[in-house]
Amino acid sequence: MTKFFCCVAAVMFAGAAMAQDKPDTTPAGMPDMTKMGPMSRPVTKQDKKGVDAAFKAMDAAWKNGDADAAAETIDFPIIMLSDNSKGEVKHFTATREQWVAMMKPFMANMPKDMKMSHRHTAHFLSDTLAVAITEDRMTRGKIKGKWKGMAVLTKVNDAWKFKQMAEAGWGDMPPAPGAKAEAAGRAPTTTATRP
Repeated sequence: MTKFFCCVAAVMFAGAAMAQDKPDTTPAGMPDMTKMGPMSRPVTKQDKKGVDAAFKAMDAAWKNGDADAAAETIDFPIIMLSDNSKGEVKHFTATREQWVAMMKPFMANMPKDMKMSHRHTAHFLSDTLAVAITEDRMTRGKIKGKWKGMAVLTKVNDAWKFKQMAEAGWGDMPPAPGAKAEAAGRAPTTTATRP
């Protein structure tokens, strides 16, 4: 029996020694994915009500023609992303002042017979970062249309705010005053969009 325990102990110690001698298979410079990256920030709460509240506040501001109230729903600087009639992708970042100056004319001159509605589906990347895909509809007289958009939202002081807005087709608009436009290898232009 003593020989049996000695053999078991020898095998255990040999196994432990082999495990210590096992080479590290992590590529050089690769972080521990449990401590950095998406695995370190798992979603613990899908705060759909919080994201819904951000969209409701933005919608109410648009209906009231209040660009300043709309700006309260944004985590500035905001990234505006679109493409133009040639399919060239354009984006720029805007400060609160630049965004309000760009949106005020839209809100102030909204046709009375225009009706807009949307639905959104939120996808959570972490407890403080979400992406929402929107399905938008607009009618004005005989003009009817629908499209999809995208918004990135960040949680700031327990409230969800828009960090990026994207819709197609706004890239031919003239630049917003002072906004820094970026388009890889193309002439700078800007976009305006509504989540």
